[in-house]
Amino acid sequence: MTQALHELCQTSVSANGWVELTAEEIARLTPQDAEDIFAEFGSRALFRLPSHEIDFFEWLRTNDPPVWNDLWADDVNAPYLICLSYLKDFTGGVGKGAFLIRDLQKEDNYFFTPDMLLEKESTDFVGAVRERFISGERITVEQALTVEISAGPVDIWHFAYLRGVDLQRAKKAVDSLVEDRIIVHVRSAEHLSTYFDVE
Repeated sequence: MTQALHELCQTSVSANGWVELTAEEIARLTPQDAEDIFAEFGSRALFRLPSHEIDFFEWLRTNDPPVWNDLWADDVNAPYLICLSYLKDFTGGVGKGAFLIRDLQKEDNYFFTPDMLLEKESTDFVGAVRERFISGERITVEQALTVEISAGPVDIWHFAYLRGVDLQRAKKAVDSLVEDRIIVHVRSAEHLSTYFDVE
């Protein structure tokens, strides 16, 4: 970590009590910078989510209040502060990264990883959907969600927000994919952490 970056973080911690960086400052970070910041400040400070994620969580507060409350109600005076270990998830460009919702305690989790695709049933399905997409054909919400899951971890709320899909429609797509044996839906955080690598 450069001296300038150290001073930037130290100034933020002194002024706010947490590390807060602009989208442009985060975009300039390397994964190693993020690890260095965590090593230096992680035991005494938290990280305030970048503005694009705060916008998402404000959308969530309106569109799924029980989920927002499950995540942030205990921190209602200072929401959106997370462990500095997550900073590395936001490196790589302006507006990149997400604080994925994967450990709800009271509400059902809708977090998915490629491991949750049922291999035999989903392999042909994902391949066919990718061909349709590349060919410029329209794809359904179920198809888009399956391709998104195959590419890496995702939660239903970020999927709906980023793709402009109605949240209830997105949740119905999950039910349909489970019924068609394309994905497994693990609703409890306890089972997610037991059976899948959710990092």
